[in-house]
Amino acid sequence: MEYENSQVQKSNAGQGMGIAALVLGILGVLTAFIPCFGLFAIIFGILAIIFGIIGYSQAKKQNASLGLPLTGLILGILATLFVVIWTLIFATAIANSAFDFNAISKEIQINSQDTINEYPLDQDTLDQYGADQDTIFAQD
Repeated sequence: MEYENSQVQKSNAGQGMGIAALVLGILGVLTAFIPCFGLFAIIFGILAIIFGIIGYSQAKKQNASLGLPLTGLILGILATLFVVIWTLIFATAIANSAFDFNAISKEIQINSQDTINEYPLDQDTLDQYGADQDTIFAQD
């Protein structure tokens, strides 16, 4: 019985790619949640997916363990999805704030026009302001 178990050798095929996929997948997931690091996270995620697929196919052909390549592949997919979701949320927030800015700008423009119509400046007020301004600058 012992002799039969020792004859079966387990292959290490795909394990190097699996480790690379796992490390890149972990880095991708961690950097996906850090603002302004989305580009790195997407690169890590895509590389983890590529290495995970290569490692998985190598391990499957050689009847080796599929754990590391599969875990790296899953983490790479998760990292890429997190980055895409955060990018969509950020882009939506920017777009909404741009629309809000346009609405606020129009409201300010309408209110300022109403104020000008409500409190018109006559020539006496303008002359008084001009006289005060000359006096202020003359004192310097």
